[in-house]
Amino acid sequence: MTTSNTSAQRIDNDIIEVLRDRAAGYRMFSRLFLKPLAEKDIDLLESMQLIDRALELEGTGLLAEGFNDMGRGVRKRNTGTRQILATDFTMCFDGIDTVDEMVAVPYASIFLGEKALFNQEPRNEVYKLFRAEGITLKSTVRLPEDHLSFELEFLAVLSDRSEAACTGGDIVEAIRNLELARDFIQNHILSWINLFSERANKILKTRFYQGVIKATRGYLTLDLETIDALLESLSDERVVA
Repeated sequence: MTTSNTSAQRIDNDIIEVLRDRAAGYRMFSRLFLKPLAEKDIDLLESMQLIDRALELEGTGLLAEGFNDMGRGVRKRNTGTRQILATDFTMCFDGIDTVDEMVAVPYASIFLGEKALFNQEPRNEVYKLFRAEGITLKSTVRLPEDHLSFELEFLAVLSDRSEAACTGGDIVEAIRNLELARDFIQNHILSWINLFSERANKILKTRFYQGVIKATRGYLTLDLETIDALLESLSDERVVA
């Protein structure tokens, strides 16, 4: 084990690129769950050519299906597209509409808490973890820490930290952040996102947002495989170092 610059130079550039791509991917999904899209957001999504991207990802299951739905959801854009998407977002993710008197807001507490209420133990667990990692939400934020958007942003931060650690030659810290990300995905997101998806899809009207949920689930599942591959590569780097 070493933290020298020589070790940093030996780290495969592909590892750095994968870590950067992971952070960018998680930030994209985080933004999609945070608030309704602005026109510039829709412009960006159009420029991503998601339908073509879905074809490239054929065989990846939910991720490819989700990207295809998202791309087709904004392909025939018109002057009313932003408002249609904003309404769908608000009705579902802000808890305006319900299914059997139950909301489909993207908070872990709603699906894991004993009483399906906000700010229960799942939120407290995430809050403590964020604090332990030096992360606090802005004082102006009125959403709980277990909101899916913040959980996805946390994964982006961990990927940033892994990249910085790799660049600085601290393979141990890079591995720690990746292992934390893996545990967080398994214990704090995959433990409820399927329940959220099932309920949200009964409320959502647009193919776009149905695709967002599908792609997010696919991305998380595939990222566990990516993390395992990264950990194996970094473990090899430690042996070489």
